[in-house]
Formats: sequence, structure tokens, C-alpha cells
Amino acid sequence: MGATPSFPIPVLIAVTALLAAVLVAALRRVDGRAARFVIAAVWARYILSVFHTVTYDEALAGLSWNAIGSIAITAAGFVLIQPRHLMLKALLPVYAIIVLVLTSASLNAGPVSALDSVVKYGYFIVVMVASYEALRENGSERFFPALLWAFAPLLTFQLLSIATGTVKASELDGSVSYIGGYNHEAAFSVALATFFVVACFTETLRKPLKAALLLILIVGIALANYRTTILALLPLAALQAVSGTVLSFRRDQRFVLLIVMSVVALAALAILAAQGSERFADLGLFLGDPGQFIKPVHEFSLEERRLLSGRAYIWSDYIYTWLDASTLRHVFGFGPDSWEDWFKVYPHNTLVAFLFELGMAGLFALLLFWTVMLGHALRARGAVRYDLIFAHLSFILMNLATMALWQVEGIILYAIVCGYSLFSAVEAGAPTYRTGSTHARA
Repeated sequence: MGATPSFPIPVLIAVTALLAAVLVAALRRVDGRAARFVIAAVWARYILSVFHTVTYDEALAGLSWNAIGSIAITAAGFVLIQPRHLMLKALLPVYAIIVLVLTSASLNAGPVSALDSVVKYGYFIVVMVASYEALRENGSERFFPALLWAFAPLLTFQLLSIATGTVKASELDGSVSYIGGYNHEAAFSVALATFFVVACFTETLRKPLKAALLLILIVGIALANYRTTILALLPLAALQAVSGTVLSFRRDQRFVLLIVMSVVALAALAILAAQGSERFADLGLFLGDPGQFIKPVHEFSLEERRLLSGRAYIWSDYIYTWLDASTLRHVFGFGPDSWEDWFKVYPHNTLVAFLFELGMAGLFALLLFWTVMLGHALRARGAVRYDLIFAHLSFILMNLATMALWQVEGIILYAIVCGYSLFSAVEAGAPTYRTGSTHARA
């Protein structure tokens, strides 16, 4: 990987001051502390990250300024959201993961090693619940247009990086990434993907404006040059491309037309992606027979080690290290964030990461988590149902070749999607609280 250039601090401060004015204007567009919290939290995360030459440094007790910021945002969220919403049934899989994180940590390096993971899942809880509350108080037609402005730092700094030629060399093939002076293309591209998803949810935007914004974001993600995010967004991008056409047909014709056009659009986008860069060429090779690339690492040839930027080699190393471990570690794993003690690079796959760190119990909890959240999307009504389902699908695909759920940027993305899914399920009449709660519905 190449170095990560950043903008001079005076430039960052000046641009941030201008973006703060945008934030204040956005906060005035919504009602309630939950909506304002989500907008401010998202904006603050992207601002902290662009100052990575400062915020990634150690500040206190071994924590970076970025970590302290995440802890502060999480703590503020728990103060601001309604306590009764912590009893939402949708959160049970998250609580199960937190219990497994603490259990695995206690069985390995000790409970303190679980701090980072627990904070991240706490971050997810507060952003998801706050998004849900914000939607209840403002409706999607008011909340999402205001939330769009929280992403202004991303395009602003990316445009600045294009104008000044501030790029990061990200691959051995000589390609570069325009990531606005942020630290890594993975986190930046996931942040832009969040912007894309929220734009998809913003139904009050005029169609020409919405189409233009989505196109700009697709170009921005392509310039960020992170293959995983590009591929993961194909389902949702395909849906957006065909939905306008489908809605112009009679209601009894829409379903068949939607299926046909979705398949055609997905195939077309996949072909364009494959032909657009040699970096996608090895994807077809892997998908042709993925099983042959999961094997002991000493059996990998030099070319196989390079496949998918080394991902198949990395996954095999994690899986076979786990297979050679004790039965206890088969069940509960090596502990949260333990990959740093065993490997030089992180797993690049959330399923593999959960298997290694939290064992079979953790992998089951992760699949349950995704299933429960997707279930809420399936219970939504109207056109938003398809947006939500495809957003979940895109996020899950993203996690198959990177670890979006490990990054705070990915947590923000999924928390907003899950909060909207829960809100839409409630609107459709689905029960949301534990049996026996004084509130059977939200």
C-alpha cells in the first residue's frame, strides 16, 4: 500500500469551519434530539477521520483521539435515546454478540480486550435506535433530506483531492485512489456508500436531482478505487436504475418487469465492472470454483497468493489456524480483535473474522443478526421495501470481502439501514418489543 497523504491542518480547519455552517443548517431542518444526534454523529465521524494525522495519535490511556470521539458519541447517544427502546426485540442479536465478545475475551486475553468491540456495538445501538426515533418523529420525508448534508465533508474533501492531485497509491498495478485526504480507501468508500444508500432512501428529492446525485456518488466511489464497495453496491444501483422505468408501467405488469430488468441491469453492470479494469479479472476465476482456494497456505502458488489482492490466501490462513485450535476456541474463538496477535493483516471478511475471533457461536450470532434485520425489511410495505432489501444485500456482500461491520463507517451505514427497516416494519404493523413489555408496539 502507498502512503496516505493528507491536507495541511490549516486547510482542514478552514474547510471544516465552512462545513460546520452546513451542519447547523441541517440540524435546523429536523425536530427532536434523536434526529439531530444522528446528523451530528455522522458528520463528526467524517470530520474526525479527515484529521487522521492528529486523531489517530495516542491521546489518553492508550486510546487515540478517534477512539475517544467514538466513546463520547456512544455515551451521548445512550443519554439522548429513549431507554425503553433499548428493549427492542431487534436488538437481541446485538446483545448476544456483545455477550459472546465478553465471554470470548474472558476466556482469552481478558475482559479489557473486549472494550473496543463493545464500544462499536454500543455505537451501532445508539445510531440505529436514534435513527428509528428520528424517523418516528420526522418521517422519512424530513429526516433523510436533512441527513444528506451530514455527508458533505466526503464530497467536499474528495473534490479538493481531485483539484490538488492529492491521491493515494493503493495497488501494485499503479492505480490510485482519490479519497479526500482520508486514511484508507476502504473506510472512505464505505462512507460514500452510506451517502449513496441515504440518497436512495430520500424519496422527496426530485427525480433529475436524485439521479444526478446518485451518479456523482457512483463516480466518487469509482474514484476511491475500492473494488469491494463497487461490487457490493451493484444490486442497489441496479434497483435504482430500473425502478423509475418500472413505476411507469401498470401495477399488474411491474413485478415481472422488475425481475427481468433487475437481472439485465445486474448483468450489464457486472460486465462493465469486469471490463473496466484488470483488477476485476480474477473475480471470475475465484467464483468459478471458490472451494479450491480454501486450503492450507503452504499449498498456495505465488499466483494464487495474489488472487483477489491476497484475500483467498488470507482467509485460508485464518480458517486453518482456527481448525488447528482447541475445541474451546472452535466454539468461542481466539477473542475479539485477536487477529492482531496472530496475523499481519486483518481478515478482510466478516464471516471469517467472527469464526476466528468468536468461534462457531459468534458466526451463528452474526448470521442471526443479519437475518433478523433483513426480516424487518421484508415486512416493510411499498416501494421502500425493495430499497431496504437491496441495501441489506449490498451491505452483506460488502462484508464478504472486507469488514464493514468492523469499521465505524460500516457500523453507521448498517445502523441507518436497520433503523429504517425497523421503522418501516413498525409502520406495517410488526411487533417490535419483547413479550411482556408494557409497550407491545412502538
